[in-house]
Amino acid sequence: MNEALLAIFQQAYRDLDLFPLIEPEEIESFRVDYRREVLVRLRQEVNASVKDQKFVFAGHRGCGKSTLLKRFAIEMQPQHFVVFFSIADLIEPSAVTHRNILYAIALQLLSAATQQNIPIADDIKESLLGWMTTTHKQKEEKTTKSEIGLGLDKLLPMATLKFQKEQAFRNEIERVYEKRVADLVGKADRIAAAIETTTKKPVLVVIDDLDKLDLDLVESLYLNNIKVLFSPGFRIVFTIPISATQEPKVMGALTSEGIVRPSLFPVSKFYAKQDCRDPQAEAIAKTVQLFLSVLAKRIPPDQIEPETARKMVLKSGGVMRELVRIGRECCTECMVQLELDPDRTDLKINDQILTVALRNLRNDFARQIGTKLFPALVQVYETLNNEETDSDAFVKLLHGLMVLEYQNDALWYDVHPIVVDLLRQKALIQ
Repeated sequence: MNEALLAIFQQAYRDLDLFPLIEPEEIESFRVDYRREVLVRLRQEVNASVKDQKFVFAGHRGCGKSTLLKRFAIEMQPQHFVVFFSIADLIEPSAVTHRNILYAIALQLLSAATQQNIPIADDIKESLLGWMTTTHKQKEEKTTKSEIGLGLDKLLPMATLKFQKEQAFRNEIERVYEKRVADLVGKADRIAAAIETTTKKPVLVVIDDLDKLDLDLVESLYLNNIKVLFSPGFRIVFTIPISATQEPKVMGALTSEGIVRPSLFPVSKFYAKQDCRDPQAEAIAKTVQLFLSVLAKRIPPDQIEPETARKMVLKSGGVMRELVRIGRECCTECMVQLELDPDRTDLKINDQILTVALRNLRNDFARQIGTKLFPALVQVYETLNNEETDSDAFVKLLHGLMVLEYQNDALWYDVHPIVVDLLRQKALIQ
């Protein structure tokens, strides 16, 4: 096997996995200036807001929200004490509740304060970090006191790990704060107040990956528990999936809490609405080039045919994560081919490799769609809107990236390009 060529595709596969860009060296190596106007708008809204304003950032999964929010957090640091974290790094999505989100906020604030030697009251530390057991028997209280004596540098990682890994730990948080969630909010507020007193900067918390939750959980958080979730007395940026903005009750709950409208991260358009069904239409060159530059930073140009790279970009539908999925699938196929044919020395990503990659991704979509959602897909494809589409079906398609939302003067929708191929395969569209 050509080990040098294999190593190139292995590295490209790893580099394509670097989303979102979090670490400084990743940002330096791979960042492309993408959707700068969205970041500027969010920054201006936060800077102009009152101290306890909440913000909701919406967009398709994989469109680039996480990378942009990390960049936003970095740019806000000179004027704010910023705490950025992903809820997915702290707890599995199925276990997320409004109470453990508030606990996570308090825990991350305490961790950030500790790193900067900001004094926090002992009773707050003990109440947040003394959960080393699941009951409050006297013997266990003694254990808690001895653990508190370990020092914050050891207790914080222990508490964070238990929060991540132990259902019993999370159950205890739920039990204790079931009727006393205001106490938990009060602890977060006291930590924030201590930070602001010491640093002379307002606190800003940015919570990523709430948009990756199942729709049922999203509705529970933003519909049934919105008041308590928005009750901390400092600025917080939350994320929601674009599909949640299609739910009138969720939007009504957000409006009632002062969210005039969510900040939106729109999908990039390769074609104007009037051109998207014209096979002779030229793609928007600036957008295509931006996506090509993202690809070029991760796959060496001499290992991919230029026209194939362009096809990969257009098949992404303007969703950055979909470009990544296509790229990784192509790299995987190249690695497989190198093992099946060890004598190959000229392998690169070409149309043949892309065809196999798209087939695999098309089958992934087919498994999600089943049979009941195809009529809704055809309706969206034919009308470019959702007006005559069953609302539940449409929300599922939007949440699963099978349908994408685009913006001009008005909203419009289209079927993911790979799913369009699936509709053609099934002879559901011409």
